[in-house]
Amino acid sequence: MRSEKILSYIDNLPASLSIDVPEDTKLTLNIASFEKLESSKIVVKVHRDADFEAYMADFSVFQGKIEVLVELLEEGAECNWHLSSMGTKDSKKEFITSVIHSAPHTTASMSNYGIARDESRLIFKGTGTIEKGAVKTNTKQVAKIIVFDPKSDGVASPALVIDDNDVSASHAAVVGRLNEEHLYYLQSRGVSLEEAKRLIASGYLRPIEAGFADENVKNRIDSIIEGGF
Repeated sequence: MRSEKILSYIDNLPASLSIDVPEDTKLTLNIASFEKLESSKIVVKVHRDADFEAYMADFSVFQGKIEVLVELLEEGAECNWHLSSMGTKDSKKEFITSVIHSAPHTTASMSNYGIARDESRLIFKGTGTIEKGAVKTNTKQVAKIIVFDPKSDGVASPALVIDDNDVSASHAAVVGRLNEEHLYYLQSRGVSLEEAKRLIASGYLRPIEAGFADENVKNRIDSIIEGGF
């Protein structure tokens, strides 16, 4: 039977974190930041037929960088990274997520969703690297940011480095202002501007809750989204 383990860091992510996922193990990493977040580097090594799954919910105000490096070292290794982040006030956040496929038949998915408000700046960078010999691998990235206010800013910059054939690799990046047509449609149905913004934010950020079993974390996410814009 595959062993399963959960690591949780709620407002206490260390500056450096090293994780080893042994053969035939599933490890889930839960990170939630509401009150504070410092710059941090996370390194994960995933072995044969092991599964690393991570959910990061970031609603903190900070200026710094979060770096994540996942190494898929042996066949059957898998990584699924999920991030939802909201920039507020004058926060400047940079998330750099990299996955290295060092062996064949490995799989990775990175999804980063964010909202930039007020005078914040939100940056998503990601690199999927497929090394020579890592055939039959699959890597994909999605990075999407909605910029809510005139002085807020977002950057999404995914990249692929592919050194072999017979692989599947893709990435997508979207950064844009609130869609005025969507806002107009909602307001024409009797929804206030504030509520319309809240609904759009909810659609972007609330799905991260699915990765947390802790009801307190889910309630705090709901509370922040429902807090208004």
